[in-house]
Amino acid sequence: MTEKEFFIETMKNEVPIFERLFKALPVDKLHHTHHPKSKTAGALAIQMAEEAESIEEFLTTGLVDWGIHKDMEPDMEKVAAVFSTGLSNAASLAEKMTDEEWASEARALHNGAEVWKTTKGKMAWGLLFDLVHHRGQLSTYIRPMGGRVPSIYGPSGDDMGA
Repeated sequence: MTEKEFFIETMKNEVPIFERLFKALPVDKLHHTHHPKSKTAGALAIQMAEEAESIEEFLTTGLVDWGIHKDMEPDMEKVAAVFSTGLSNAASLAEKMTDEEWASEARALHNGAEVWKTTKGKMAWGLLFDLVHHRGQLSTYIRPMGGRVPSIYGPSGDDMGA
């Protein structure tokens, strides 16, 4: 299995885990945050959806600007759909890419200034890891919001009755 094939399989395996997380968020408490410096649960979910879409963007164009944000409402059904579609589309794009395209240059900007230059494959992995990080971060919001933490890679304390 090539590194690109492993990425595609990993993406397909991770989408349902992310979907469980989004479904577990109590929609009436998306304003919750642990600290004034921290994002709210809704804002973090929106950031994750935008990031999932950006994988598709730079795999297609080789360029993404993270300083440009869409006006997305914290409607968890829509946010979850944008997220899942972004990851699924990215996996499909990666499947169709040649090894040369996967290894071609990708650039990330923030408000027009270059912040990262690498290959499309390395950037895709980097963003997937960042999304996994944010998934862990968002999972810590659920219980204080009154929800039940879903299984991520195995049963959660809420699944086990703890």
